[in-house]
Amino acid sequence: MELRVLKYFLTVAREKSITRAAENLYITQPTLSRQIAELEKELGTPLFVRNSRSVTLTDAGLLLKRRVEEMLAIEDKINEEFVENYELSGTISIGMAESVSANIVADLIEIFRKKYPEVKYELFTATADQITERIDKGLLDIGFMLEPVNIEKYDFIRLPETEKLGILMKSDDALAQKQEIEPCDLLGRPLIVPVRRELQQSVRSAIGSDYDKFNIIATFNVVNNAILLAERRIGYVLLTNGATLYHHNVSLVFRPIKSDSVINCVAVWKKFQPAGRAVSQFLEELKMLIRH
Repeated sequence: MELRVLKYFLTVAREKSITRAAENLYITQPTLSRQIAELEKELGTPLFVRNSRSVTLTDAGLLLKRRVEEMLAIEDKINEEFVENYELSGTISIGMAESVSANIVADLIEIFRKKYPEVKYELFTATADQITERIDKGLLDIGFMLEPVNIEKYDFIRLPETEKLGILMKSDDALAQKQEIEPCDLLGRPLIVPVRRELQQSVRSAIGSDYDKFNIIATFNVVNNAILLAERRIGYVLLTNGATLYHHNVSLVFRPIKSDSVINCVAVWKKFQPAGRAVSQFLEELKMLIRH
């Protein structure tokens, strides 16, 4: 299986037309059709459903498209990391959970850009599970997220910032008049909580047995989706204060839940994986920023 043919396949998948793909690739349509047919034969499964005007991906085709995109992303990183350049350059891929660690990332990029203006950045916001999955695949260089994280296979730095749990709700809600929310205040109220199981365990530990009595009506992985429900008074959003940095809705307020527990932020990267020059220097800058 040649990378060249996989690139042909990806072009057809994106154009949804063998004719247009052939034009973009500067090859003849019969040649491209033959290459795709040979790829399907090699894989033992159809990749496209063909009709007179267009082609659509089969389930196997969708899977292959994702894998090829991942391969090409890694190829791009390899090319960037091995380009000989006197001045530090390349792209640093950063995964970010919705947390106060976003401020550290912003500070770090601001500092780093002054020293190394040729370096570029890819920012990917997602849950910790999605970030670590992409780190494992080599698609992200470093992730900033909330604990708990299984850090056995990662190098990590525990950041000085910590987060408090709280509730996001309408500013005119009766609970919004309190400066702190008692866990018992939430009993019987519709709650919207993070989907990540490990974070739910942290919430349960912080809140205690009342958590098991909560009326959880929905879960979320991106806070903006949950905000839409809070705006309509469908439920109260349980989240950390750092996640509120991602919204600017003046009709909503955050109130912390009364608890002695805090949630730590960490930066992680793959253990024993050689990093490019830009990533290595970025990590050194991060360590220096944490120390000072």
